[in-house]
Amino acid sequence: MRYKAISDVGNVRSMNEDFWGAEILGSGKGAVGIFAIADGMGGHNKGEVASRIAVEKVMQHLKGRIESAKRDIDSIVVENLIESYERSNDIIIKEAQRSEEFRGIGTTLTMAVITGGKMYVANVGDSRCYLFSEEKLHRVTNDNSLVQELLLKGLITEEEARRHPQRNVITRAVGLEEPLKVDVYERDVVKGDHVLLTTDGLTNMIAHDEMQEVILNFENIDQSCEELLSRAKDSGGDDNISLIHILI
Repeated sequence: MRYKAISDVGNVRSMNEDFWGAEILGSGKGAVGIFAIADGMGGHNKGEVASRIAVEKVMQHLKGRIESAKRDIDSIVVENLIESYERSNDIIIKEAQRSEEFRGIGTTLTMAVITGGKMYVANVGDSRCYLFSEEKLHRVTNDNSLVQELLLKGLITEEEARRHPQRNVITRAVGLEEPLKVDVYERDVVKGDHVLLTTDGLTNMIAHDEMQEVILNFENIDQSCEELLSRAKDSGGDDNISLIHILI
C-alpha cells in the first residue's frame, strides 16, 4: 500500500482550511492504512482549527485502538470509527464554547481505513471517498448537502450539481451538532485498486469522468495527484483543493 497526498490553497482563497492525515501501520498483508481528509469552515478564518482537530483526533484514536488490539482488526475498526468521530465532535464543540473567536467552527470529515481485503469509510459533510476498481471510478460516499438532496430527488443533474450556487451548503458537519450522525460504508478491495479521498475543491471543479480518465492515464500516483490539482486550478480553483490518492 502506498499513498500520495497534496493540498493547495487554490486560486482565490487566502488561507487553506483543508487538513489531511495518513499513516500505514505495519507492512505486507498485515498493513493497515488510516487516511482522513477534512474541509473546515467557520468565522474569522478559523475553519483550519476544526479540520486539524478532527483529522488529528480520529487518526490518534484509531491508531491507538489498532496498535493495542489483541483480536480481529476489522472488528476494532468497525467498533471505533463512529466513536472516533464523536470524540472529535466533542472536542471541537468545547473549543467553540471556549472563545467567541471560534464560535460556529465545524468541518467535513471523510476517513478510510484499509485492512486486508476490506475498506471501511466514515463520512460527515461533502468531502468524498472514491474507489477505482476494474478501470472504473466508483463514488463510495454520499454528500451530506443540500445539492445531494436535490440530486436524490432527481431535481438536478450531476453537472448542474457541480455548478449549483448552493453547492457549498452542507447539512451535517463535525463540531456543529450533538449527537453527531456518521455515515459508514464498507467495500471489498484488492491489490491494484485505487482509493481517492478529496475535498470539494477538487470535485466541484472536475467531473467524475475526468477524474477517472486521469487515474487511467497516470498510473503513477504522484503524477495523478499533480494532474488532478492542476486541472482543478485550471478550471477555476475557487476553493482549497486537497486529495489523498492511495494505491492498494
